[in-house]
Amino acid sequence: MFKTEQIHNKIKEGYKYWKIVNADGEGMEIQLRDMAPEQSISKFSEFCKNVESGNFAVIMYQKSPYTTAGTLKRDLPSIKLPFRIVAEQKEMQAANPMQTLSGFENLGGPFSASALYVENKELKKEIERLKEIIFDLKTDQRIKGLEDEHAAKIAEKENAWEERIMGIASTVAPDLLKSFNPRPISGVDEPAKNEAQCAKSKILTSVNKLIEKDPNFTENIEKLARLAEKNPTMYQQAAKLINSFI
Repeated sequence: MFKTEQIHNKIKEGYKYWKIVNADGEGMEIQLRDMAPEQSISKFSEFCKNVESGNFAVIMYQKSPYTTAGTLKRDLPSIKLPFRIVAEQKEMQAANPMQTLSGFENLGGPFSASALYVENKELKKEIERLKEIIFDLKTDQRIKGLEDEHAAKIAEKENAWEERIMGIASTVAPDLLKSFNPRPISGVDEPAKNEAQCAKSKILTSVNKLIEKDPNFTENIEKLARLAEKNPTMYQQAAKLINSFI
């Protein structure tokens, strides 16, 4: 494996055109422009700074390997130098720019470039952790919203069902439902009010039991309501028959 400094020296010797490939031979970076060796070195260093750790190779040319038409030239001399980028090397590259600040490299301690690099890594970890927390919070909010929407729909259906049952009950037992009507404020009777609520609760409880036991409850109760409305006498006979079974 060649060190980056050795590759820099080769660029200074005239191999300023190059192509970097990874361990699988896939192209990662290419330099085909006619530029000064220092510029070519700067571009190579920029790649080493930004790429993840791994094994690479640089194929170097003294002349551009491509024609003006964009085709690869044949039999063009080249050299291939394998090199490796590791975490420690990347840390050194991150530290070097900090040392160009006037007097900064002499501070040392928590103000050193390497210390700031480590702190930056920790900051990135904290940002990722906060992103996960925000994502979880948004997910919880969406779930809460769906649960609230579902509960509202259920409550709406229950209210609609209660109104429908009480409408049928008003046909079947109108005298009983008269007690549900509000009294004038001057004539409020608390025991009577509680009795009315108790009667309403009994009706709804009984209806819930019938719904559970009778799959055709809706049709049966509506037929019973029509019977009470159209033929009260027969309805009373049916009610007496039911009472005789209990």
